[in-house]
Parts: sequence; C-alpha cells; structure tokens
Amino acid sequence: MPGASTSLITVRDLRLQGEDIRFWSTDPLDRLRRGVYVDSAEWESAGYEQRHIFAIDAVVATRRAQPVISHVSAAILWGIPIVGPYLHHVHLAACGRSRVRSKNGVVWHHEAVSDEEIVELDDRFVTSYERTLTDVARMLPFASAVAALDHGCREQTTDRAGKPIAGVIPERLVEVFEGLGTVAGIRRARASLDFVDVRSGSPGESISRANMHLLHFPAPELQIPFPRADGGVDIADFDWPAHRTFGEFDGLGKYLKPEFMNGRTEREVVLAEKERENRIRKHRPFGARWDWRIAMDPHLLRAELMQAGLRPTR
Repeated sequence: MPGASTSLITVRDLRLQGEDIRFWSTDPLDRLRRGVYVDSAEWESAGYEQRHIFAIDAVVATRRAQPVISHVSAAILWGIPIVGPYLHHVHLAACGRSRVRSKNGVVWHHEAVSDEEIVELDDRFVTSYERTLTDVARMLPFASAVAALDHGCREQTTDRAGKPIAGVIPERLVEVFEGLGTVAGIRRARASLDFVDVRSGSPGESISRANMHLLHFPAPELQIPFPRADGGVDIADFDWPAHRTFGEFDGLGKYLKPEFMNGRTEREVVLAEKERENRIRKHRPFGARWDWRIAMDPHLLRAELMQAGLRPTR
C-alpha cells in the first residue's frame, strides 16, 4: 500500500480473504473496491479531491503490479487543480499493456509513456509533472485546462503536501505541444496554453477569466494594486480601468480557512473585506463580486459583469 494512504484497510492486511471486513471492525467502514475499505468518518469528512485519492489508492491496492497514475488522477497527486466533474474515474497509463480495458471506475490510456515520464511520488508511480500538464491540457475543456495550466506554469509551485516543486514554463510546453503534431486534443491544449497567465491568484480566478474570454468580455488586468491612505495597497483580482470597474472572486476559504482568517472571527473578516472594497471603490466606482457558483456558470457570470457596467465586445 502507498505510504500516503494508511487510512485504507484491505482484506490482505488482516488476512480475511473471502470475508466482509466490516464485520470484524469496531469502526464503521465504507467499501471502496472489493477487499478495500476506508473508515466511514474519514470518507464523510473528506473533500472531493481527497476522496479521489482514496479511490486511487484503492485501485493501486487491488492491482498485482503497481500501475502508473496519469491524467487528472496524477494531477491531483501533484497538487494541480482540477475544476469540474472530472474525478469520477481513476486514470492510469497502460504503458504498453494492450489487453487492459477501461471498466469498473478505471480509465486506461494507451498512448506511449517513456521511462523518463514516469516518476515516484509519495510511494506511487505517476506521470511526470510536465507529462501530466500536457495530458490534462488535452483532456479538459478550455476553462478547466486554463486553471490547471495557470497553476502548473508558475516558475515554482507546490505539490499537494505543500512541498515546493518547479513548475513548467509556458515556452517549454509550447515545444512539447509542437512535437505532438495533430494528436487528439492538441488544438484545445494550445488554445488553453495561449491563454495562460501565471498572475492568476487561484483556480476560481482562472475559471472566471476563461469564461469571461468565452463570453467575449474585455480582457481584465490582473492583481492590480490600489494605494491606500496609510501607505499600503489593496489588491483587486480583476481591473478594467477603461470602464472604471474592478472584479473580485470570493472563494469560501477567504472567510473560513484559518490561514486566511489570521485569528479573526468570521464577522471581523467580512467587515475588513467590506472596508477594503470601500477603499477600492474610491478608485473604481463600479465593481462586481462573485463566488464559485457564478464563476462556473457563464450565464450567471455574464449577468454579474453586465450589472457592473461591462459589455461583451461582440
């Protein structure tokens, strides 16, 4: 079993082949795959990405040989954001095994993967960071691919555990994409790469910016500082100076995650954010704020931006 998934229990661990391990456990368990279980409380408290990691490790535990994890599954392990409903299946590289077929929650990819494109990450075999970015850029729709590439193309980023790793500069991916010729998904990947902006502050901002582009709104400037009377600055996620308008994406973490709250109560955070918005409005009288629900829905985002005075260019 991979070292990162100690919470999974297999029948092999307790030598209970052929029996339902749940009858032998003092804690409630959820079955992930035949012979692989996870503590029910852990499953219930796990987020979307962590549940996918449980699923990955359950698949690994039931394979005779350790497989190579690829595409969106590898991306999650690398800490590359995958936005949208693309984690329902575990993705593996076939690596020349022609007889394997996609079924039972596992998708096998039969494209060639070189030895240099396979690395070990937290006791799992995964496609390299560069290969993973290439695969997800070809697999995902435009907005989701932009979110992954905005993150992965920074000079330095972090993996899921917070460990610093080198990103892949866009120029390198241009070379990689050119070398792939006319393979499936390459046009979509190139369009996403052309739109990359590593100044994007979060996946939610990337999704918002990509959908603005698809809706033909004017391109915003990103992470714009506005001076304060006390000598500091307030940073706006999006700015349209010609329209005297700014925009803000508000993920739930801004109000609930301890690392953003800095010991403040939720009420104090909301009040401080309101004061910040009032200061920005001295520079930009018109503004729009939206959350994940609006960022992911082009119709809602369009209405929000138009209410702030912006108009599509065509």
